[in-house]
Amino acid sequence: MGHCIRAIIGVHESVQKLTEDWVYAEEIELPQGYGMVFLTNALLDDITELYDVPDEFCFPELDYFTVAAEQILQQYSFRTKLAYVETDYFGGVGTQAGVLYENGRISIEPRSGDGTINLLLKELGVWCRPGKDAFDSLNLGRYRRMPE
Repeated sequence: MGHCIRAIIGVHESVQKLTEDWVYAEEIELPQGYGMVFLTNALLDDITELYDVPDEFCFPELDYFTVAAEQILQQYSFRTKLAYVETDYFGGVGTQAGVLYENGRISIEPRSGDGTINLLLKELGVWCRPGKDAFDSLNLGRYRRMPE
């Protein structure tokens, strides 16, 4: 079974603000008062067009992170923390990566490898349920694919 997503995760209030401003942004409510928005192609195209930024990738550590994603994280992380996470797994083999923004700036540099998403989620304040890591404590395993 695979797992392939690109998403922004943060406290519900921060994610809700993003969804109020962008037509193609839909919040998925997560446990512990967090929310997630998939960075679908439609949302990224909308951001790219509005901000008039190039449709280019920003960091070699991140496979799907574009200038548009960077713009939206800079804007919406003001006075809060937002994590960008991406996964690409199939049959237990693959990659995970992410970056954390706080107050409009990168607070944890782009990185990839095992444990990256858990590190970012812990920095957001996610607490681990007994016997679970942060990823499983937010039930992120349920979201294996993004909408087209």
